[in-house]
Amino acid sequence: MVRTEVRQIRNSEYIIAARCMGAGFFRVLWKHLVPNFFSSIMFMVVMNVRTAMISEATLSFMGIGLPIEVITWGSMLSLSDKALMTGSWWIILIPGLFLITTVLCLTNIGNACREQTNRKESNF
Repeated sequence: MVRTEVRQIRNSEYIIAARCMGAGFFRVLWKHLVPNFFSSIMFMVVMNVRTAMISEATLSFMGIGLPIEVITWGSMLSLSDKALMTGSWWIILIPGLFLITTVLCLTNIGNACREQTNRKESNF
């Protein structure tokens, strides 16, 4: 991902201008390249965290994730299936709502990082 971003940015006019004015490799790297691909890295990190949370909750809900002694949203959902039969619907609703809210917030953070990358065309 970083390699692709750098290959696209390195032929930009402001990079060529910085090189023509005598900027060294590290100056171009830290002043021009890193700010342009840092948000892409943050987007990938946020999306990987979101995917890991969903995967853990799904596996724990199915009973093949973490041990039942470890309290996670997936294990809370798995333990609440008996409560749903007795009419205690809020026991499954609360962990589910928190999981959905957290995943949506992480998705919005990732989208904000991606929008910042797409909006930034040059680094002056």
